[in-house]
Amino acid sequence: MDADPTTRHRRRDAAATRAALLHAARSLMARHGVEGTSTRDVAAAAGVNQTLVYRYFGSKEKLFAEAACAGAESPDIVTKTPLAELPRVLLDRALDVTQAEESGDLAALVGAANDEHVRAVLRDRIEKLFGALAARLDGPDADLRAELVAAILIGVGLLRHKIGTTATSNADRETLAVYVDRMMATLIRPSP
Repeated sequence: MDADPTTRHRRRDAAATRAALLHAARSLMARHGVEGTSTRDVAAAAGVNQTLVYRYFGSKEKLFAEAACAGAESPDIVTKTPLAELPRVLLDRALDVTQAEESGDLAALVGAANDEHVRAVLRDRIEKLFGALAARLDGPDADLRAELVAAILIGVGLLRHKIGTTATSNADRETLAVYVDRMMATLIRPSP
């Protein structure tokens, strides 16, 4: 039998409220960092009562950790994409995510990285995602090479969309893809 329509409506509202809180937290963290953002600020930006932050997330730290990692890649992107195509796929994903300045994903990651709890969550997510890549790599130092792929992606996204350096910001995707592919090729497909 179907659930009561008012219950379904409340669940949709709860999901929308939770999403609004995450969006507000990402946006505020990108602008003000973790220390400069309060749960009151997040709730106000989301248009809800501050108590909902604690109802849905339990604490400010848990909210910010989840907000910083929202939209994080599934290991599928690195486990199912052919290695030869992976640099372009990862670059496109990084640029798409960081270009969405309103969501502030990269900015939230950078802004949140000064909080130890958030940093631990981010480290775990990065290590899981790029650990899945390391498992696919032949040769020595697979874990290091996989994390260097992450460093390239984060660096390109940071320079292009957060810092706004001239050359990286003005380069078209195809040009960036050529150079990123060359850099990553030595990491993903090392010479024997």
